[in-house]
Amino acid sequence: MSMTHPFDTDTTYELLDDGNVRLSCGDKAGIFTGEGIYVSGDIRFADPQVCNWVNNVPNPDTQLSVSRIVGRDDAGNKMATHLG
Repeated sequence: MSMTHPFDTDTTYELLDDGNVRLSCGDKAGIFTGEGIYVSGDIRFADPQVCNWVNNVPNPDTQLSVSRIVGRDDAGNKMATHLG
């Protein structure tokens, strides 16, 4: 899952396989925890709320309802089929 920051559309927040979040802006990048704590890279500051939002991918098997966010589970993919 990835998203751009709502107030800084040049910065992309992307969830990595290890659960960390990669920020990229132009040719610079940084790695942060899901809480927005710096791990490595050129970018040293992140919005902790956006890091948490991107990192919060619940297990669909333990949820009472399906996600309405495309890409979070199969239901999201089914919902998006009407767009394409």
